[in-house]
Amino acid sequence: MTYQHPFPAVRLNGESFMRVVTLALPQDLVRLFLPAGMELGSQSLTANGTHPVMLFFNDNFRLEMNLPTLVPSLTYHEHYVGIPFTFLANSPNVASTSGPYFFMPKLHLDHLLAVLGGIIFWGFAKELTSITVRAHEYTVTSLTGRRLATLEWDQKTVVYSPVLDLPFFAPMQQILGQPLISMVPFSVGPFFSLSDLNRRWDLAALAPIRASVQVDVAYVEGYPCGRSPKVGWLPAISAKNPLGCYMLRVPWWLSLPYPPPRAGFWR
Repeated sequence: MTYQHPFPAVRLNGESFMRVVTLALPQDLVRLFLPAGMELGSQSLTANGTHPVMLFFNDNFRLEMNLPTLVPSLTYHEHYVGIPFTFLANSPNVASTSGPYFFMPKLHLDHLLAVLGGIIFWGFAKELTSITVRAHEYTVTSLTGRRLATLEWDQKTVVYSPVLDLPFFAPMQQILGQPLISMVPFSVGPFFSLSDLNRRWDLAALAPIRASVQVDVAYVEGYPCGRSPKVGWLPAISAKNPLGCYMLRVPWWLSLPYPPPRAGFWR
C-alpha cells in the first residue's frame, strides 16, 4: 500500500535566500545531536567515520498558507542546523527502512509568530532570537545579547547561475529533497512526524561562495564551538568541492505534517 498524504492541497508557500555551509563531522559526535529512536544512515558524500552537518543562514520571504487564514504573510530570518541521511530505528511500529530524512535539532528565528507556528503545527525546535544581516555577515544573537553564531562570506565571489545549469549541485538537491522529520507534540515528542519541503528548482539560482562560520555557544548539545576554518575560508561549492559553500535563491512549499511509514501498513 502506498501512503497518500491526507491533506495534499494544504501547504505553506514561501521563498528563501539561503546561505549554506556543509561540514564533515565525526559520526560519533553527530549521533549526539539526534533524539532517541533516530539513527544516522549510510551516505557517500563524506569520508568513512564522518557525517555531513549543514548550517543554514536564511532570509525567508512572504510565507503564507495557500488557503485563507488569519495569519498574515510572514518575512523573517532563520538559522538552523540540519542533519541529512537520518533514519528511524528501534520502533516496532515504524518501517525498518523509514528514511532518509532531514533532521533539524535547533532553529533560531527572529519572528514570534513563525516560532510559535513551527513548534505547534510542525514540531520544529524553534527558538526566538535576534538576527542581523549585513553585506557580508549574518549574526545570530540570543535575546539576552549573547552571540550564538556568525557567518561571513567573501562578497567578491558572489555570481549567480540557474541551478539546472550546475550539475555539481545534484548531491545537494538530493539532500534538500529529503522529507523533514520532527517530534510532536511541541518539538519534544514522543512521536515523530514528517513534512515535505518541495523546492522549485526550475526557478532557483545559485552562487558559490567562500565562507567561514563562528559558533560561540553549543546550542546543539555537543556541537564544537570555534571558527571553521580556523584561518581563511571554507571552499565554494564546485565540481571539485560538491560540499562547498553556496547561496541559493529558491521558491518552495511545505506540506502539513504526516506520520512516518508504519511497519506492515504502507510503504
